[in-house]
Amino acid sequence: MIVTNKGQQQSVKFIVDTDRCCGCKRCIRRCMENVWQWDEENHHAYPKYPDECVLCLQCEMDCLNNVIDIYPINTLQVDPLEYSAGLVTLEDTQEGEQA
Repeated sequence: MIVTNKGQQQSVKFIVDTDRCCGCKRCIRRCMENVWQWDEENHHAYPKYPDECVLCLQCEMDCLNNVIDIYPINTLQVDPLEYSAGLVTLEDTQEGEQA
């Protein structure tokens, strides 16, 4: 399962190998931001609220079978209010990084 969150301050990709999840729910208990939830039907954890992730990576480190991989995709170095108002775009920030 791959979940990608494109937020205002950061973009994050969650990769969860659901076939290897042992159901220990350590990721759910360890997450202080309530990102992870249990899928009762499919018997694995998944990032229900990925926009709440603060990249502490505790869920990834505590996973017994190492089934969670979290990758920061892009971190914006702009004011979130300017970004949400449309005054600054993602392309503007990428051009600034290349210069």
